[in-house]
Amino acid sequence: MCMRCEGHSWEEIRRHADLTIRVHGYLIQQVSGDDSDWTYTVGITESWSHPDLVVLEGDLDAQAKIIAALAGDVRDFGGVRPDTHESLDVELVPVHESHLATGLVAAWEDRHSRAATNGDFVQVRLGPAWYCHHRDGAARRLDQPI
Repeated sequence: MCMRCEGHSWEEIRRHADLTIRVHGYLIQQVSGDDSDWTYTVGITESWSHPDLVVLEGDLDAQAKIIAALAGDVRDFGGVRPDTHESLDVELVPVHESHLATGLVAAWEDRHSRAATNGDFVQVRLGPAWYCHHRDGAARRLDQPI
């Protein structure tokens, strides 16, 4: 459950986010929507000068594990290693600014007191190994304008 639903104030949530980023370099923000669930990071840009990450496909647990593996590479190597791309069957693509204007990464925007723009995020696109043949090509793309 989200901290707000548990009764925490916005100030408590912001302090928790700040502490998490200070300790780990980033936090994982998960959103459960009516039609989809997604996960993104807050803090990777400020901690390691790498775009933050957003993943739209898969269940929330899988999204968090993928994000953690990729963020570990960014922390340890300054970017995602090619063998990590291959082993996870993912690619990173820039997020088009038109998608960022939809409230996709609201916690990031709250922390930075500004709207996310081109270069702030990359989408983690899951490769074919993540899908059954019925879902081939159905993944939502954020690198194309709305």
